[in-house]
Amino acid sequence: MKLLISTAFLALSSFAVIADAHISFRYPCPRRGPYSECPQPNDNQWDLVDYDVQSPLGTHDQITDPICKHPSSFAGVRPTFQAGQTIAAKMDVDVNHNGGSCQWALSYDNGTTWVVIQDHFQDCLATAPAGSTYTLPVTIPANAPTGNNVILNWIWNNNEGNRELYSSCADIVIQGTNGGSLSGVAPLFANYGPSSPFIPEKAVSGGNWGQQYFAARKPITVTIPPTKLKRQIAPLK
Repeated sequence: MKLLISTAFLALSSFAVIADAHISFRYPCPRRGPYSECPQPNDNQWDLVDYDVQSPLGTHDQITDPICKHPSSFAGVRPTFQAGQTIAAKMDVDVNHNGGSCQWALSYDNGTTWVVIQDHFQDCLATAPAGSTYTLPVTIPANAPTGNNVILNWIWNNNEGNRELYSSCADIVIQGTNGGSLSGVAPLFANYGPSSPFIPEKAVSGGNWGQQYFAARKPITVTIPPTKLKRQIAPLK
């Protein structure tokens, strides 16, 4: 039975998500993603697989999902990245909406606090072919503290179509300094419910892609305390 279920999982993972499919992480794996590269669920967790992982989190009219969609990933090995490393992140692209503005952010406290580590405004994913796996490079800051439970979040506001917000969260491990601080700005969550900033369609608005809202993001510093290293005591002779 387990073999049959795993085979079905692998078959389904080869397809783009059907319902309201647009864009998500494929690597690093999004939380509860349906891809064969991702940690697989236990036998009693198959109903928790997110086959709609590419869908937006909401529009300017309503919020349909939390920023990371799910509170956790399935148990499994998290990918490890070094501080200063550039990750060749792979995006599963169904529709590119003529690009948009991407933000990349890290959280060391399971999504309570975010700090933006990289931006790509206006034409992010504009050249990504429909139905493709597209690579976007993102660099972990060289001074990023070590963390075994870090979330890497890709956030995207599209240029064309419904005024939506996309977000894809991957659980990762960072090997960096033992404690320290990471400074940047808090991410912008626009077109995410009626109380959020509204970014219009770029072509319809005469080129307004929300630059005034991105420029107004608040500075933030995340501080991670150092981990006490265990002292090794030499055996008595």
